[in-house]
Amino acid sequence: MALTHPARTPHVPGLISQPHFALPAITAAADPSPLKAALDAAWHALQTYGEHYPELLAEIRCLCAEQPGS
Repeated sequence: MALTHPARTPHVPGLISQPHFALPAITAAADPSPLKAALDAAWHALQTYGEHYPELLAEIRCLCAEQPGS
C-alpha cells in the first residue's frame, strides 16, 4: 500500500492511502458525459497523487500535447 501526504496547501500532517483515494477516479471515469468523466477522473487522480500532483499534471500535459489536432 502506498501512503502519501495530502495535496493541500499549507501542508496538512498525516498520510492518505493512495489505493483508497484512487477508487473515486475509477468510478468518475464511467460518467456518461465524456468531459465530466475526464475532468472528475483527473481531479480524483490529482488528489490521489497527493504532494506529488505536479508530476501527474506534467504527464497529462505531455499526453494532451501528443494528441492529433492539438
